[in-house]
Amino acid sequence: MGTIRQERVSELLFEELSIIISNELEDPRLSLLSVTNLDVSRDLRTVKVYVTHSDENVSRRAVLTGLKNASAYMRRQIAERCGLRVVPELIFYYDESPERAARVEELLRRIAAEREERAVAAARDGGAPDGAPDGGALDGGAPDGGAPDGRPQQSEESEESGA
Repeated sequence: MGTIRQERVSELLFEELSIIISNELEDPRLSLLSVTNLDVSRDLRTVKVYVTHSDENVSRRAVLTGLKNASAYMRRQIAERCGLRVVPELIFYYDESPERAARVEELLRRIAAEREERAVAAARDGGAPDGAPDGGALDGGAPDGGAPDGRPQQSEESEESGA
């Protein structure tokens, strides 16, 4: 957690860099680029800027090179617009978290589909669904409706009456 000043500077720079990168840079490598996160140092002199790029035809290296080449222009614009005592150095990183999130979502979809296929196959074959003990008792009880230790289960009514 940063200081209040760090958070304010981070929000301000996020807005300004998003506008500058998306609207003012004329480098074709930097089209379809978006700022995802900023990390402002405690002394407010350096900012790590995390970006993602939607164009599959442009390499990450080319995007980062284009941003590095445009960083002097961006710093000048920040100096004019933001009124900071010190204009921070901009260090750009490619943010891989959207790709990781998409990969995790795809894996979860596959797992859900496999579980559904197994449940359908088990229902078709008359067996117990995955995760259920033999006999199909889903509540952990015995197949005959009794408790797992073999005693008959008591209903809630008989428990309340003390039986």
